[in-house]
Amino acid sequence: MIDVIRIIFEKQIFSICIIMKKQIFSIFGAVALIAAVSACRGSQSAADDSQQLECIAYVWEDDGPVPPADMVTAINYLAAHPNATFDGVAINNVPRLRQLLDLKKQNPELRVILSMGGAGDASGWSEMICNDELRARFVADCKNIVDEYGLDGLDFDWEFPASKEEEAKYVSLFKEVREALGADKRVTAAAGLFGNGFDLKEAMKYLDYINLMSYDMGWQAPYHHTSLRRSPLSGVCTIEESLDSCIAHGAQYKDIVLGLAFYGRGNGAEFKNWTDYRDIHLGQGMEERWDSIACVPYIVDSLGTLIVGYENPRSLEIKCDYIKEKGLKGGMYWRSELDNDSLDLTRTVARCLIGK
Repeated sequence: MIDVIRIIFEKQIFSICIIMKKQIFSIFGAVALIAAVSACRGSQSAADDSQQLECIAYVWEDDGPVPPADMVTAINYLAAHPNATFDGVAINNVPRLRQLLDLKKQNPELRVILSMGGAGDASGWSEMICNDELRARFVADCKNIVDEYGLDGLDFDWEFPASKEEEAKYVSLFKEVREALGADKRVTAAAGLFGNGFDLKEAMKYLDYINLMSYDMGWQAPYHHTSLRRSPLSGVCTIEESLDSCIAHGAQYKDIVLGLAFYGRGNGAEFKNWTDYRDIHLGQGMEERWDSIACVPYIVDSLGTLIVGYENPRSLEIKCDYIKEKGLKGGMYWRSELDNDSLDLTRTVARCLIGK
């Protein structure tokens, strides 16, 4: 009888131990989940509900959908560059510019800014920047087009000066354009992900803010190109590292508008090297995964290899929280036409940054 009682008692003790073990593992699992979420969410310690954040859409010169007027604070229309004689501004697709300006009738607070791009030796920037006479004519034309079209400012997106002389002359251009346009117009510039392209500390004497191109940081799959923090799948840079570099080069958090990508970077096979968000869909043998450190989604093939990295509403909401946490100026996205027909990304950014 005593042996029977002992066996029953031992079984009960064993059952209790199993239950306790399961509970402990459940607790550890919950802690791990909370830690992963916390890594993406951040502390929010610097958030300020009264802060007026920027929600800026870049719009390309080709015809296509435009962002809803009430879901953005500004539109940067990237459709201009130095003209063929390097002494003025050439604007592509002026009717589209007028279409964007018409959005101000729906939202009088909306700012429409002409963005001037160009890359490489054939862009005309170097010839104009390094010649004081040509640069003076260019600045005068900047003033003329702002007045003619009723623009709210100019954004400079030269990628990138190739020497210290060009960098210094670029900042001189910012100064001269600021003097020509006055304090009530915006003068902004795009900065490389390491805060490169010009002297940030000196430039901020004349710029309202910089638009940080915090994407293409891993370039192509099998790496993320929009990592918030460094994970094994991150590329050459992350957003945290990019901001650290900008601060080290003389910018302040309040000077920076964070870049958000409405496109993915694929492997060139299942997904194009550049794939619009609207075209990112699961195919046969593919699986969507979430990187809880980099705080971004990605798709893998049947072997588990990352074949496209991108943003989705979840990751953009986390980045918007990060913008508030760090006290950044706001967010900008490249670009509005790449969203899906439901405007899932556009709506997410507008809701999180400006409450729309």
